[in-house]
Amino acid sequence: MTAQRKKRDSGASVRERILDTATDLFYKQGFSNTGMRQIIQESGSVAASLYDHFPSKKELGIAYLARQEEKTLSDLASLMERYPEVQEFLRAWVILKERQIRHHEFFGDPFAGFANQVMDADPEYTEFLKGIAEKWTKMIRDYLSRAVASGQFSRTMDIQYTSRRVLMAYHGSITLWRMTKDLRYIREMEDSLREIFEDYTAK
Repeated sequence: MTAQRKKRDSGASVRERILDTATDLFYKQGFSNTGMRQIIQESGSVAASLYDHFPSKKELGIAYLARQEEKTLSDLASLMERYPEVQEFLRAWVILKERQIRHHEFFGDPFAGFANQVMDADPEYTEFLKGIAEKWTKMIRDYLSRAVASGQFSRTMDIQYTSRRVLMAYHGSITLWRMTKDLRYIREMEDSLREIFEDYTAK
């Protein structure tokens, strides 16, 4: 391996280590509660390395959102591919969230948590978060379109509206669980989601 290749690989690994550390801290203790000094210390880096890859906390925040977006949408896409039947998918989605909570892998929606902390601090954050919501809604919409085409639901379904309702029911349940730590809000999320489809079930 050439010296140039080693340098490039080393830089990539440092960047990933910093981003891994920042992602964990931002998610668990909050973006506004996490300082760059703590990220430097816990990632085993030096300030020069961090600022070389992420010149500002804002850029690190955007990278964090992108990382969370990739994981969230990837998890959802995997469930949708595995469970083309919507009712089975809803059940699997709830089970996944409960398992992640029990294994201390899920602490609430990372995007809502981030938005609540930064508020309207920067329009770039707002646009990025809006884009995530749009991608999330589109993924659900495409999934429901396939379900309608396969005969699971009536063609009278307003897919765009229904997709937004699904996302609202999900976030409502997650928010109430986060407020109370009561797992019933997660388990009963399935009922809330199923009710959305009752009027469209194909006879």
